[in-house]
Amino acid sequence: MEKDRWKGLFRPENKKMRSNILLALLLGILLLAAGRSFSDSKEEELPQTVAATETADRATERRMAEILSKIQGVGQVDVMLTYRQTEEKTIAHNETREENGENLRTEQTAILLEDGDGATQPLVLTETGPVVEGVVIAAQGADQPAVAAALNQAAQALLDVPAHKVAVLKMK
Repeated sequence: MEKDRWKGLFRPENKKMRSNILLALLLGILLLAAGRSFSDSKEEELPQTVAATETADRATERRMAEILSKIQGVGQVDVMLTYRQTEEKTIAHNETREENGENLRTEQTAILLEDGDGATQPLVLTETGPVVEGVVIAAQGADQPAVAAALNQAAQALLDVPAHKVAVLKMK
């Protein structure tokens, strides 16, 4: 019985049904592809931003450890920073208002700039760097008071944090 149904589908008088099935199949594939392109772009934006911030934070910690290890008597150093606030950017917007009787509709759109390659990016009005909340420094020579004081002073100077926000500890 089922074989007859499939064979009947390929008869010349069922040409319109075959076209409709093929059209529905192609439309489904197109909708799947379009759905993936929209969802993929949104999912990729956040991890890239987070990854870029984490990479910058690690680079700062690495660079600071490199500098601190050059202080006399310090030895090997490991640094960890905590942040009160991460990097923040203020983006320029155009605001349009439409008044339709009693209804007021406001719409904001970001102002985009295009570079020579044709890539667009938003116009950044202000940009603030991350604000360091605390510093932990583990160093081999930190058991010597003069070395610990030098590390504390260097951290304060590099990151503009008060002395009570810097912990200098001996590395095991």
